[in-house]
Amino acid sequence: SPLAMLFQFETGIRIGELCALRYEDLEGDHMIHIQRMYRRDSREVVDHAKTDAGDRRIILTPTAKHLIETARDYQKEHLACTDKYIFTMDGKPMKPHCINELYKKYSKYLGGPHRSSHKSRKTWISSLIDCPEMNINTIREMAGHEDERTTFKNYCFDRSTEHEKVENMVRAL
Repeated sequence: SPLAMLFQFETGIRIGELCALRYEDLEGDHMIHIQRMYRRDSREVVDHAKTDAGDRRIILTPTAKHLIETARDYQKEHLACTDKYIFTMDGKPMKPHCINELYKKYSKYLGGPHRSSHKSRKTWISSLIDCPEMNINTIREMAGHEDERTTFKNYCFDRSTEHEKVENMVRAL
């Protein structure tokens, strides 16, 4: 679960997509294909994403690739199933509550307010938007949104401190 949580920080995928990731979803050295999801209501993995735009490919950072390698090494070391789901030990998909509980645990440990897995998705998208070299259409596609208005309206928030906002305003003008 901790590796899955860290992987979510690197990819911004939805929690149901995270729980359903399989090794066969890896494409080449730098991509993962999001094509299925774990449904909480029926407690099963379905072979489709949340929306048509949800079936997508996400670029893997070096850290994301390292987390996948670490998961596989851990599975091999403990003689667990290494040919199905990435972040599990029994060959079955991880349950979303495992990750949600970690968010609660770590939020409490750090003494801050509870943050959900969806908040990490919002932060991931906002971080990409903050990067001037990232194209909004690429961000929209990797987020699994049909329209960039969804990306901007629901996932873009200013992560700057008040001091940084002042500095940015002065620099801009």
